Amino acid sequence: MAVAAGMIFLRSAWAALIGFHLAMLPLLLPGRQTPPLPLASVSLRRLLPVALTGLVAGLLAWLLWPWLRLPPDLSVRLALGGSSGWLIVAYFSLANPVLEEFYWRGRLGSASSILQPVDFLYAGYHLLVVGLFLSPAWNLAIFVILVAVSWAWRQLTRRFQSLLPAVLCHMLADFSLILVVAQKAIHL
Repeated sequence: MAVAAGMIFLRSAWAALIGFHLAMLPLLLPGRQTPPLPLASVSLRRLLPVALTGLVAGLLAWLLWPWLRLPPDLSVRLALGGSSGWLIVAYFSLANPVLEEFYWRGRLGSASSILQPVDFLYAGYHLLVVGLFLSPAWNLAIFVILVAVSWAWRQLTRRFQSLLPAVLCHMLADFSLILVVAQKAIHL
């Protein structure tokens, strides 16, 4: 609801992102049963290749950009222009993945190896933003990709018994995506 209100009614990426994070916080407060984020439990040799797969998101956005047909005012609608643009890039790339992983894979996660309702909810939640900019066909493609990504990040969390691999992969995915969008949207 916070994302929809921020993007649709307030037309503000900041309002959507901050509203969503504020709505999540009560579920992530101490005392809730959320898996820890141990840094020592995953070796760098195993962690680095997993995390780097997040860069595929930006690469796909870069390659598919000509066919996405995004609106000319995209950079304005996502608050990527001007001096505050780097603030949203940093916040979206650093804070958002941590909070989302603790929420989606930590609080709502499942140890199951098969698709779960949370995978579809995660993908559907993202359509509240993506749906504002892309055609129905692209929304369907993004939905399927995000269901697979949600499942994969749950499996990483299950395999490593840590949210760290999913968080780092998510960070690199968000960072690469937002950089492509910022670069391409400002130069439409």
